[in-house]
Amino acid sequence: MRIIFITFFGLLFVYQASAQDQSNLAPASVEKSIYGIQTGFLGAWLYNESRLSNEFALRSQVGFDFRIEGFGEFESFGPNDGFYGILHLSLEPRWYYNLEKRLKKGKTIDRNSGNFIALLVSSNLESVSFTSNDRIESLDQIRFVPKWGIRRSLGKHISYEAGFGFGYAFFLNNTERTGFFPFRDERNSDFTVDIHLRIGFDL
Repeated sequence: MRIIFITFFGLLFVYQASAQDQSNLAPASVEKSIYGIQTGFLGAWLYNESRLSNEFALRSQVGFDFRIEGFGEFESFGPNDGFYGILHLSLEPRWYYNLEKRLKKGKTIDRNSGNFIALLVSSNLESVSFTSNDRIESLDQIRFVPKWGIRRSLGKHISYEAGFGFGYAFFLNNTERTGFFPFRDERNSDFTVDIHLRIGFDL
């Protein structure tokens, strides 16, 4: 009987210790707050990602989107040559959906290293812009783009990310002019594609 009691209480102790160890394990979670600088294809930005919950973060971003010959989605008239920079402001809720899976595989989730689904809400303002071609005119616009992407960290401060999505742009101060007279088409909104590939330094 004594052996049974010793065995029972021994197993109970092991179970409680194991349960305590499990409760001490922190759940997979995004970082409380990250500040950084990123650059990529035709742009440079300052950003912050703030935790909303274990898997959700809100990204806020300010910077400049650049345009050069051949990439002129902001022009409404004039030749598409020269250099153009326009203010970029955005908010982007992100769901990092695979953090727990990465932890179980022994992979890092430092500085929000994971895959995400997001809703990009961004605006470009012509009133804060610069150009080497005065004939280029910008369109104030706001865009709503559902996106999928990945974010990874390299070392203590370097990170990179990539993503793509499809959405819609609404022009605030003008209409988009496409085609040539007399077949010109003017629209107040249009389908848009967002693709990004960036590398940055986390502060």
